[in-house]
Amino acid sequence: MPLVRINEKLVYFAHVPRCAGSAVENYLTTRFGPLALLDRRHALTEQAARWSQTSPQHIDTETLARLLPASFIDASFAVIRHPAERLRSVFVRHRDIERTLPADADFDDWIAQLPLPGFALDNHTRPMGDFIPEGSEIFALEQGLLPLIAWLDALAGDTDGPRHVDIINSHTQKLATQDHAGGDIPQLSPARVSALAEIYAGDMALGNYPSPPQIQNENNEVADMATGTRTVLLHYHLFKNAGTSLDSILKKHFKDRWMTREFRHKGGNNTGDVEEWIRSTPDATAFSSHTMIGPLPQVEGVRIIPLILLRDPVKRIVSAYKFERQQAVDNWGANLAKSHDLAGYVRTRLDKEGDRQCRNFQTSRLAPFQQGDAPELERALAGLEMIYAQGLVGLVSDFGAFIDSLNTLVQQFEPSFKGEVVRSNVSDKSSTPPDTDVIDLLKQSNLHDAQVLARAETLLRGL
Repeated sequence: MPLVRINEKLVYFAHVPRCAGSAVENYLTTRFGPLALLDRRHALTEQAARWSQTSPQHIDTETLARLLPASFIDASFAVIRHPAERLRSVFVRHRDIERTLPADADFDDWIAQLPLPGFALDNHTRPMGDFIPEGSEIFALEQGLLPLIAWLDALAGDTDGPRHVDIINSHTQKLATQDHAGGDIPQLSPARVSALAEIYAGDMALGNYPSPPQIQNENNEVADMATGTRTVLLHYHLFKNAGTSLDSILKKHFKDRWMTREFRHKGGNNTGDVEEWIRSTPDATAFSSHTMIGPLPQVEGVRIIPLILLRDPVKRIVSAYKFERQQAVDNWGANLAKSHDLAGYVRTRLDKEGDRQCRNFQTSRLAPFQQGDAPELERALAGLEMIYAQGLVGLVSDFGAFIDSLNTLVQQFEPSFKGEVVRSNVSDKSSTPPDTDVIDLLKQSNLHDAQVLARAETLLRGL
């Protein structure tokens, strides 16, 4: 029963186990200060010395009503999750991390015993509805936590503090601190999902989850449990921004479920073609293209998660020049690089009408996410914020951190995913450093890209 004071209001967070509760508590603490009635050392306390059968954050509403008059609370909220995904998370948590279940526990046998009686497993198997007071605001984890942040903004009367809830306590993160690898992650077959949906019918109704739900079929095709739809990754592959390395990771895991294709620009909006690409490849999960331009696609029945990597603009252009000099192709950019030094290459491209390769290239690719007449930089920053809220933004300079975040994100709907840092398509670093005149010219020509990069760095620091 964590309590937090927000703008003179006492706000109750109904912490439903295995629904990003610890991540939300961390966010609340960072933004609003210490929480009351939160005890993360409850499980470490000898049972005879515990003051309650469960940790206070996992209190049920019946007990809550005996301890705290409803009039004391000004507002309450909860985060929920599809029951099948939640109970799978409970199972692997208690088998691999808490080790309150045998290492060889059978998932189907465990399902047949649910829900466990009393306060078993720190209330982890109780129906979600048992934790949530009447009238609470409810947010579905599958829809992301940006709506929760907006709700807290309204309570606080400001937009101070982090704009993102960092995932913690994931199975992968916890296993990294253990001395064993853990068992296999049970697949959510239709039979298992149907069984859990029947046991937790009240929770299915609470979240308005579809019945019969669709999770992952026998071909391991990914589906979003909140809507019964596919979840796909859409990689906006920016030239010389470690995109080939990211594609290698995606292709290694998804194999023939990874797709790549290029598109005509169509005046700066080929989103319709991208939408048709996703519709026409229903078995695919990861998509990558250098030439997708326009607003984020909207495809009925598909949750689309955008991915993008950004880079220091000067380093990106120098890398592009070196790469084009080495390319065994006959095109204008490669021929220009082979016939000119860096200064000549840069000045020629800056003078070429409509060529953005050396002038705020990243800004030009982010701006189309936001249509309208606003200045390009303003639209690019809005596009960056949108991708950050709905997907994943990374920095080439911290590629390892991006892959860690990618693992956390993808494992929410495909637990077997495990990306490892690879470096592909790396340019030669042994050549002479560029002249300061060229560097100064590039800096002046890419001031907007520098602002975009600075904003991305700020977002990723949680500021």
